Amino acid sequence: MAYGDIRQYIASLARTGELLEIDAEVDPIEELGAICRKVLDEDGPAILFNNVQGYDYPVIANMLATPGRIAQALEVPVEELTEEYTRRTSGADLQRQPLVDTGPCKEVTITSDELDLRQLVPQILSNPEDGGAYLNYGLVIMKDPDTGLRNLGIYRMQIRDNNRTGLWSSPTSHGGTIRVKGDMANRKTEIAVCIGADPLLYVASQIPGLDLGVDEIELAAAMRGESYEMVKCDTLDLEVPAHCQMVIEGYILPNEKEEEGPYGEYPGYYGPVGQQPVIEFHHATRRKDPVYAYTYLGLPPTETHAMGQMMGEAGYLQRLRAQTAPTVKDVYCPLDMHTIIVSLKKTYEEQAKHVIYDLWSTRSGKTVIVVDDDIDPRNSELVYWAISRRCHASRDVMIVDGMCTIGPSTMKYPGSDIANKMGIDATAPLSGYPAMSRPHPEMMERVEKRWGELTTPKTDKLRKAGR
Repeated sequence: MAYGDIRQYIASLARTGELLEIDAEVDPIEELGAICRKVLDEDGPAILFNNVQGYDYPVIANMLATPGRIAQALEVPVEELTEEYTRRTSGADLQRQPLVDTGPCKEVTITSDELDLRQLVPQILSNPEDGGAYLNYGLVIMKDPDTGLRNLGIYRMQIRDNNRTGLWSSPTSHGGTIRVKGDMANRKTEIAVCIGADPLLYVASQIPGLDLGVDEIELAAAMRGESYEMVKCDTLDLEVPAHCQMVIEGYILPNEKEEEGPYGEYPGYYGPVGQQPVIEFHHATRRKDPVYAYTYLGLPPTETHAMGQMMGEAGYLQRLRAQTAPTVKDVYCPLDMHTIIVSLKKTYEEQAKHVIYDLWSTRSGKTVIVVDDDIDPRNSELVYWAISRRCHASRDVMIVDGMCTIGPSTMKYPGSDIANKMGIDATAPLSGYPAMSRPHPEMMERVEKRWGELTTPKTDKLRKAGR
């Protein structure tokens, strides 16, 4: 049965041992982020901070930071995550969501005279050199002014005085496209930020490759197999999930920009200071006892990396099998989010290089490694072995200028504003190569089946030499 809201998901995490509750007072300035960093580095559970200094409500962090917790959000076994995610997002039957008169998110109304964003949102400074506190895990709802179709995304917002924030959204993102249209028409863009919602809404908001106009809320409903009740905003022509914890309503101001940043981003570096659009908020509603959702960003692993890994593996596998190489066995995306390792059963000699060309054309593909289908792409030692034994660098390592500019790698060589992309063909030729020295799969399977028998002692006495 689908989760009714984020609170039910948090309760599920607690039941399965995937939740750490911290009742001691925690400082939102650096300390909260440092705790998140420690738990992430130890592959630990989600964290519920029950006593954030200066804030009245609990804060949930790292809730989708492992494949296991993403699988829990989809309510599937973790070993079925990629396959089930692909099935639910491919050809999903999208339906309009029912509109209701009110919902839990409207239990308390905060008018423009009462609104103080710095009180409503915890002032979390995740990393020491961040430019300030950020609202960084809000589900942002806007409408395309040309079509009226809804869009859902996650964009960071640097909190300022007078209920204003910055807005960082890539020009190539759907949110960036919508706000640019507002600039071109010189009109405000309505924006509603929902905080603390069903986890599948967070997953759906990050699915790459969707066309502008595909409603991510409808897609999330199809993924969970149950619709979301929606309510109208009080002051905007937008609808939001009725069971979220908090809704903040405002406008993106047209053609107005202010300095924004720096901010510790997913590549593990601080992003630069730049001129970014401005949001002016004027109204909010919330539950009586809301839970605030926050995500820590920085070096992997983080929540962003876990979701990017799962979606990348599923998306690239589906893409390659449909377009370039139906015989692709598996795809692994390390947590850096720009490396792709493909296990391929070659059917012709240059097929591995064609896989590399295909993945280079994606926005995120920076380094592509192709190995044979007898190599597990998740086993780094075997991947290194394949590169060492099956790659002839002058012929099998390819480098091109690409469009991947995430992170400061281009700064290593001044004057270059785009990063190189690299491909490594670590596959053996189809004939003439010696066989790998390893047991037959059938014998390995036999040993696996007998393992319990083989490792169960038949006596409680050690055999001694000479007897």
